[in-house]
This record gives sequence, C-alpha cells and structure tokens, in this order.
Amino acid sequence: MLSCSEEEQTHAHFNGCEKLNPDKHDHFLIGQGQWIGQLDIKKNKKIPFNFEVIQDSVFIINSEERIGAIINNYGDSILIKMPVFDSEFHFTKTTNGLAGYWYNNAKKNYKLPFTARLNKAGIKNRFDISQNNNYKIYDGEWETTFSQGSDEEYKAIAAFDQDQQYVAGTFITQTGDYRFLQGNISNDSILLSCFDGSHAFLFEGRLFDGVINGCFYSGSHWSEPWISSKNELFTLANPYSLTNQVKEKKLEFTFPGIDGKNVSYPSKYYDDKVVIIQILGSWCPNCVDETRFFTALHNQYQHRGLEIIGLAFEVPEELSDKIARVKDLKSHFQSSYEFLIAGSASKKEAQKALPVLSEVSSFPTTIFIGKKGEIRKIHTGFYGPGTGDYYAKYVSEVNVLVESLLSE
Repeated sequence: MLSCSEEEQTHAHFNGCEKLNPDKHDHFLIGQGQWIGQLDIKKNKKIPFNFEVIQDSVFIINSEERIGAIINNYGDSILIKMPVFDSEFHFTKTTNGLAGYWYNNAKKNYKLPFTARLNKAGIKNRFDISQNNNYKIYDGEWETTFSQGSDEEYKAIAAFDQDQQYVAGTFITQTGDYRFLQGNISNDSILLSCFDGSHAFLFEGRLFDGVINGCFYSGSHWSEPWISSKNELFTLANPYSLTNQVKEKKLEFTFPGIDGKNVSYPSKYYDDKVVIIQILGSWCPNCVDETRFFTALHNQYQHRGLEIIGLAFEVPEELSDKIARVKDLKSHFQSSYEFLIAGSASKKEAQKALPVLSEVSSFPTTIFIGKKGEIRKIHTGFYGPGTGDYYAKYVSEVNVLVESLLSE
C-alpha cells in the first residue's frame, strides 16, 4: 500500500512556476484570465486548484463548480474573502505571480502558504502529467476503503469520469461526499484535488493489478490511506436506515433565531404543515450544498404548506458570532426558511439537543415530519451535486416524499 509519507512514489507533480507576461489591464488588481494556485501542506506536497480572474472578481473552479468572490485591496496586500465559509486569502503580487497565505478561520491558528501563477496549460491540466498514451483507465465506480484495518476504517464509492488524461469525480461515503474533485491521469497514477473555501483536498493513487493504492490529504492536518477495487455493484447502507426515532421521546425544542428571538417546535405556526428539520453547520460543505437544494425546495412548495427549520451547530463560541456565520449562509442563498442557533459544532452537542434521535452521526441529518407532527423519515448525510446520479436520485426522492406528505 502507498504510505502517506512515501511522497517520492507519486511521480506526477505540480507544474513549476512561469514568468508573468505584462498585463495590459493594469487597472485591475490581478492579471486577467486563467490561473493555477497551490496550497503548501507539507514539504514537497501541494494542493493545486484552478481559478479564473475577470476584472476584480475571482472564480474558483472545481470541475463543474465555480465559486465566485471579490478581490479587494487590504493595506499593502490583496484580500479575497471566500463566500459562506469563514476563510480568506491574503497575498501580494510577485515576479512569478502571487504569494501569501490562505487562512481558515474556522480552525484555530490555521493557515497554509499560497502561491499562484498564470495558467497557460489549459483549465483541464491541474497537475503536471506525462504526455503519452500509456495511461491507465480509472473510469467507473470503485469499492473503496479508507484507513483499512484501523479503528477509523470506513467504506466509500469512488466514482470517476475519465476523458483521456483528464478526470473528475468524487468519493461518496456513508454520510456524504468529498464534493467536486478534478485532476489528471499520468501513466498509472491518479491525482485529484479540490478547494472550496472550507476544505482543501488532495487524493493520490496508483493503479496496479486492478487495485488502486493511495493517500488522501485534508489540508496540513490530516492524511490517511485508501484502497479501491473496481466494483460497479458495490452499495452503501440506506441513508434512511442509520438514524432512528427514540420512541419514548418527542421532537420538541426551543432555540434562538438569527434575530435573537426564541423559536419553538412544535407551535401553532407549524400546525397542519409538512416540516423538514435540517441539522447543519455553516462550516460544512455538504450542509451548504443541502441548503442550496432546500432553498429551492422551500421556494417551490412553501405556498402548499412546506416549512423548513435549519438547526445550526456552529464553530464560534459567542452566540453573536454564531448568528453572524448563519446570517452569511442565509444571505448567500437568499433562503426564506427559518434558521436557529442550536449549539456548538459537535455531533454530541446535536445529539444532546435532539434526544428524539438515536444518534447524530453526520452533518447534515434531516428529519421529515408529516402534517400531524409525526416523524416520517430521517435521512443521514447528503449526496451533493458532485455525486451526479446519486444527487439526482436524492432530489427526486425528496420531491416525491414532499409531494406525498403535502397531499395527505
């Protein structure tokens, strides 16, 4: 198995720097066009990501995903504050491009060195690859095990969509997914990465004799091995079967809303309505994907009696700071449903706040409630748009379920 410390075994590395050409758009803060950035996570280990600069806007690109942000002056440096997630870039312009740091404020004293250069190789070339026809085929679905043989072992489905030496896809776990991954195939190696403002991921693997051995890096703070074998028939457990209702308990709570006023469930306002309880955190990318979906769902069905309550478990210690984070999330999607501050960012905290649930094993977890106030289904995790058909299937299931509950 490829050890996480065996960096020399991964022989496809990030492109070297190139000198910048003079930019005719001197009145913009950064040169226009396609860029490639990198985050240094350890010696000789970097997470690359693509972005495009249009005037004073930047668009982070992960496969089909584009995340927009504004470029601003910040004293003697330049600032890019990421939307939704509490993270930001501080950097200056250099001879070779850009240099500075990415700060993830959701973690204490967490920053990664950041550099970037103009990208002449094309948006699909995220890694430096061997330009030949002797590359392996990774296309399809692979039964995957992370941290095999350890107490942290868990299963996943690696779903890859390969076009010659370009590859996109994700890892689908029991409770969510690793969102939009993008990368390249070089000889027998697969290299995938993503940056979304919250997570910076790097997946490296090598295919030999039908088995991929690899290593997964999450920023500079976590790494673990993974192993995959081609298996289009492998499935994960039904996400509706993982969390149950404790029969002797009732679903009831009172938490402050983002206006500071307490909101309770049940209450007369929710009588004879279909209600979805969304257990989330604004720091959680899968929760953010779900919020985008639930915002559209609420807009579609609110007039027929659908209400959604987001119970947010947040990183900051102070209530005012928790409220600020959730306000950013609500504003970003222009969500019209209720968000409450339910506690701190912990599954144990969520379990304590909602003793009606047998366990809270994932952010997000979703409770579907009928018009009479009875819990009808509980869904653990969320398969986002990066999972393709899995996401489409879940969206269809939820729409059918909501239609059915509203018609009762």
